[in-house]
Amino acid sequence: MSMKMRALVVTRPGGPEVLAVREVDRPRLRDENDVIVRVKACGINPADWQNRENGAVYDEDGRGTHSPTILGIDGVGVIEEVGSNVDQFRVGDEVWYVDGGYAGNPGSYAEFKVVRGDYVGAKPKTVGFVEAAALPVVGLTAWEAVFDKGRVRVGDYVLVHGGAGGLGHIAIQYLNTLGVRIAATVSGDAKASFVRQLGAERVINYREESVEESLLRWRGEPGANVVFDFVGHSNFAESFKHTADYGRLVNTVVSDWPAGGNAMAEWKNMELGFVNIGLPQISRSHALRLRQVDVLNKIATMVDAGNLRVHIDRVVPFEGVAQAQRALKAGETIGRPVLSI
Repeated sequence: MSMKMRALVVTRPGGPEVLAVREVDRPRLRDENDVIVRVKACGINPADWQNRENGAVYDEDGRGTHSPTILGIDGVGVIEEVGSNVDQFRVGDEVWYVDGGYAGNPGSYAEFKVVRGDYVGAKPKTVGFVEAAALPVVGLTAWEAVFDKGRVRVGDYVLVHGGAGGLGHIAIQYLNTLGVRIAATVSGDAKASFVRQLGAERVINYREESVEESLLRWRGEPGANVVFDFVGHSNFAESFKHTADYGRLVNTVVSDWPAGGNAMAEWKNMELGFVNIGLPQISRSHALRLRQVDVLNKIATMVDAGNLRVHIDRVVPFEGVAQAQRALKAGETIGRPVLSI
């Protein structure tokens, strides 16, 4: 007889109203390389509401041949069971991971999660489960953007779009370690105050002033040397104007190209970079998954050294996830919303 657990499942593709708390089968070890994690908390990420809206494999009544879709692409918890081939962790260890939340691999909006043992890392020791749960996805994404794709150099003028968001506020902290000058776009006074405290030198309320003109006054020349577009959609096309000649633009959100195609990028000799941390999982690349765990370990070291802190916007139970996803999509959050289980 299958053991059960509570989970927040997607009953059908659509808006937040399609989320429902259900009793579903508790996962089992798939083979000797897996671990079972008792999930304590997980991040509420843009990818979650995007996957909810786009649709996935789901079962309308929670029964039948298909497993229900469970969102949540990262999580933190305590190891409950280990496969015979797993020797780096033991029952009771506190871990975090990026795994699941896509069709065919249930995520962490649930009381238990099965993960291959190689793909979990030790949770930072100096923070609790809720704070740790806010970091894996944004920590990895911002890491790849700043350290891998941005190739930021000392003295660069850097623009962070969405500076008060989950990605933005982590990226600013990474940039603080690199000796650069930082500008950030925000949408209100509370967010402006927040990013100033993080270390942004120039704060641009894009609803009240021109980003291009503000950058020109700040740098004395058009654009920033490196632009991180953590907002995407129409902002991606606008970011071409915000990037200096021979500058670099890094995007993390699927977006449309500018109406003129790549003409402005070619004229400016711009470099473009893109980050999708879901690729290693979807492509089933073991090497790339291990690389992400290595980065998670580096992030944990930064946290434990006191060099990285995540801001929690709100903490909600299963029943509060729908509203948190609405707020996240509307850009109303500062830092990260978290689901506590």
